[in-house]
Amino acid sequence: MLPGDVIMKRKRLFISLLIVAFLAIVICAGSNSARVPSEKCGDCHSDSQIYKDWQISDHAMSLKTLLKESGVYQSCLKCHSASYKLSNPWVSRKDLPTPRTASDPVSCSACHRHDSGIESNLIMTSDKLCTTCHILFCGG
Repeated sequence: MLPGDVIMKRKRLFISLLIVAFLAIVICAGSNSARVPSEKCGDCHSDSQIYKDWQISDHAMSLKTLLKESGVYQSCLKCHSASYKLSNPWVSRKDLPTPRTASDPVSCSACHRHDSGIESNLIMTSDKLCTTCHILFCGG
């Protein structure tokens, strides 16, 4: 083979690998495997006191509470809706839930994952997790 042919083959291989990597990212970006609506949690945990407590908690009522307010912005959903919080980061802003289309309040999966390795199966330590939403002023 001539040196030019080797370079062309390497370029084709590199471009092919880039395409495969891009497709893998797109496919994975479309996956919502981490997102579990609260109803799904109830399939296994409906008898637990924690789940029963959640059902009547402020977290469970977060969307209803938000929608009673005036001046509700899409950015409010970062804290008031698990369907927004857990949306795929690769989704364009126009495809994110809006205050009218958000369907899941702050539910179990907004803060917990099975076998996370952190106390109470939180997605991060509570000192960091809770303050991502529980702040004095959230703005609009």
